[in-house]
Amino acid sequence: MLDDAVISYWIWLVMIMGVANKRTMELVKEYPNIEALCHMLCDPDNEILKEKEYQKVIETPFSSAKQILDSCRKNGIGIITWGSAYYPKHLRNIYNAPAILFYKGNLEILQTEEIITIVGTRNPSNYSISTGERLCMEIAQQDIMIASGGALGMDSVAHNSAIMAGKPTIAVMACGLDFDYPKDNRALRAKICETGVMISEYFPGTPAYSRNFPVRNRILSGISKGTLVLEASEKSGTIITANHACEQNRTVFCLPPTNIFDKRYAGQANLLRDGATPVFSAEDVLEIKNYQIYEPLPKPEKKRNLKKEKNNFSSESEKKEKSESISVYQMPPEATSEQQKILELLKESGKNINMLCQLTEMHFDILSTNLVEMEMQGWIINTGMDCYQLADNLK
Repeated sequence: MLDDAVISYWIWLVMIMGVANKRTMELVKEYPNIEALCHMLCDPDNEILKEKEYQKVIETPFSSAKQILDSCRKNGIGIITWGSAYYPKHLRNIYNAPAILFYKGNLEILQTEEIITIVGTRNPSNYSISTGERLCMEIAQQDIMIASGGALGMDSVAHNSAIMAGKPTIAVMACGLDFDYPKDNRALRAKICETGVMISEYFPGTPAYSRNFPVRNRILSGISKGTLVLEASEKSGTIITANHACEQNRTVFCLPPTNIFDKRYAGQANLLRDGATPVFSAEDVLEIKNYQIYEPLPKPEKKRNLKKEKNNFSSESEKKEKSESISVYQMPPEATSEQQKILELLKESGKNINMLCQLTEMHFDILSTNLVEMEMQGWIINTGMDCYQLADNLK
């Protein structure tokens, strides 16, 4: 285990950079010695931090990190860092892995090899509840650990089913572990911690802000070998998690809808159309026991660029032409400030909706509304699996 001084440096670094800031792990990988890195950031002449980031250094003494650590210890909340041997194995392989994780419960659970993430709506149909309960119980009985988001609806079905099967379960929370959310799941959270574990990248005391959920979902999908969607509408947090799983090179499983014309299952229909693995019994997900996840995955943009270079899809002249087309890009004058922000990001490259959520820091519903309006205006194109790019007339 890391000693308290080292853990305090990790806490301080996240306090400076902010939770889920992709630059945090970029710095850690460039400067592996966490203590040396933190002292380097304190140098007013360092060329690493931006002005606002260095201002945060000035405002945040090391003692504040030690206070958080002490408070966690008093309240039964543990802390593991990216540098710890206890860090979840599969989570190391995702883009923008969390630098630190807070946990309550059985730490050993996080070393489980066979994990599947279960996701779905907070307002499920009777069909999804009954089918989900049976599937989750049978999956858990096959010694595959069930992870979910600790919320109401299908999350609760997943966790309760694992517990009824006599198996531990993992809850990945979008708030501080001491925050009472959702209140109706207070007893369930206590049961989860008895044999399983709850984790969160959010500091204790952090409320369940709506913006936390799409950010949290990359951990929910990344901690496992695959994600099973039990019920999802076309635009939902469940689809964000499924898209994260695709980007992380995990398998997406999907419960076939009871009615393909019912909007409650539109997300499932789209996922199945795009190649998700249909699940008709627990046996259909047992194949994840044969999956191996080894090397860290590059971020999506880098992965696509490397593929182009490897296959020589574009010549130097084509690259120059593409660069020139971007340079003459014209912003639609009627675009709102939010839409301009989205278009600027898409000008660089096509992006998935969950990535746009993180980069724009917009609530999922607001972002979705803007994307629909922009698609109707003919400014952007949905290329499938909620990936968006600029329309040809704007390039």
